[in-house]
Amino acid sequence: MESQQSSTGPGAPYRRLGWIVAAGFLIMGALLRCLNLDTNPPGLWQDEASTGLDAWLIWHTGRDRAGDFLPLISRSFGDYPLTLYRYLTAPIVGILGLSVGRERWMAALFGTVLIIAAAAVTRLCAGERRGLAVVVTAALCPTWIHFSRYGSEAILLPATLTLGWLGIEVGARTARWRWAIWLGALSLGLSAYTYHAVKLILPLWMAGFLIYQYPTVRRLWADRARFHVIGPAVIFAAIVLPSLLLAFSDHGQARGRTVLAWYHHQGLSLIRVIASNYLSYFDPGMLFIRGGPAVAQSIPGLGMWNVIELPLLILGLAVAFREPRTRRFYGFVVFWFLIGPLPGGVTYETHNMGRAIAWLPAPQILSATGLAAAVDWALSGAQSPGGWSTRVRGWAVLSTLAAGWLLTAYAVWVLTLVVYPRLTERDWQFGVSRAWACAKRVQTTEKFIVSRAFPMAMVFSQFHLAGRLRGVENPSTIWDLGDRKIVRPNELYLVPASQPQPYGGERVCTVVQQVDRRPAAYVYRGVPPSPTTPADAP
Repeated sequence: MESQQSSTGPGAPYRRLGWIVAAGFLIMGALLRCLNLDTNPPGLWQDEASTGLDAWLIWHTGRDRAGDFLPLISRSFGDYPLTLYRYLTAPIVGILGLSVGRERWMAALFGTVLIIAAAAVTRLCAGERRGLAVVVTAALCPTWIHFSRYGSEAILLPATLTLGWLGIEVGARTARWRWAIWLGALSLGLSAYTYHAVKLILPLWMAGFLIYQYPTVRRLWADRARFHVIGPAVIFAAIVLPSLLLAFSDHGQARGRTVLAWYHHQGLSLIRVIASNYLSYFDPGMLFIRGGPAVAQSIPGLGMWNVIELPLLILGLAVAFREPRTRRFYGFVVFWFLIGPLPGGVTYETHNMGRAIAWLPAPQILSATGLAAAVDWALSGAQSPGGWSTRVRGWAVLSTLAAGWLLTAYAVWVLTLVVYPRLTERDWQFGVSRAWACAKRVQTTEKFIVSRAFPMAMVFSQFHLAGRLRGVENPSTIWDLGDRKIVRPNELYLVPASQPQPYGGERVCTVVQQVDRRPAAYVYRGVPPSPTTPADAP
């Protein structure tokens, strides 16, 4: 049925063009997620530093920086994140070396693979044209792009859910591919080790998914393929069980005690806060124009989704349930759309983009449905044997859609790859990372001294010195934390520009913000003391 519908209808003569356009957007989406990861986002966020350092240590020692052996959750900064991202990153940083860009590779990879998975699922369940349209809407989604460039475990949540869904859809449709069901169950099980939001999303998502897949389960059971139902279910349960037990442990609840609304409100106040926070995620301004309040989670100048998606999303919802064969599919997509922002809604804060990451890719599937419907309507008019006015209207709609998406692509490209790293330097703790990069370039035999005034100075220093510290019995011979009035001979001193600067010494590095050209950090090289050195110099 799918192949017949893909090769007939108003868009049939343009099928090859559709594949070419989708391929072009897929390449663009991959580039938007993978280019310049070492310097964009600028600097290094403290969570990335902790994640990368844990991954490097797990590869070399089997323990994270807290000393826990092969942990399922890591202590990090007391928020106890789940560890799948660390294990996926471990061989990369362990073999190639720990760097900012390599710590972000897994996010970029899964953010790109998620485009393909969402498009493939939609193609299988709703037809080829809608699947190709998902590539367009997903490739340029600002939130999707941003969390594919930020070396965080968050993007793994929608990626593992969608890959699991794809595996089960593929395996259920062809007897030769039944093993794909097992891979789908494996991916869904691994989602339990991705991001804190999974603790709420996974039970709800699986409930909706099982209802959606109930006819498939019945068919497999009747076709004597029960092994491919029971086996994947056992695999999923076995993988999820340790994460479930950890979620009820003291460490597993540590993050929840900090952010969940019921730890801060009670009674009617709690209901009001949750309802208000949940509905706040449907603010059109945030969704389509300005994004969230934290630039570490949003691209300035862009919404969570692109403004061109607003009319397409409405159109997609209007046409999604017209065809009986796709109603169950779109019922599940709409269910996913509604539960996506729930992890953000049940916290006491509003507009946290990371907590709404499980929204993806449902909105883009719906807006892609609207895009495909608009293209089909326009092509019907453009190829109409009727009056010229009908053909003109069709070509006008096609031209408008093409121009709108090209302008969107240009804006997303410029704001993501050109503007973002300049505007957000001060928000990404880039001063300490840039100071470390410069210090390592100029260092010969000096010992590194890092000012305690840098936020999380210990973690950043261990991250940037990971390769040099391996096998060293006494790391204090290579670096130390401290503050200097006088930089001693054979020392390199890294200090924020906002702190008192040392007397004397040779300034060998100046880290400058690109927006206002103000210094952010300095690196000093020690010189032999002079007779005027203060007696109380450290």
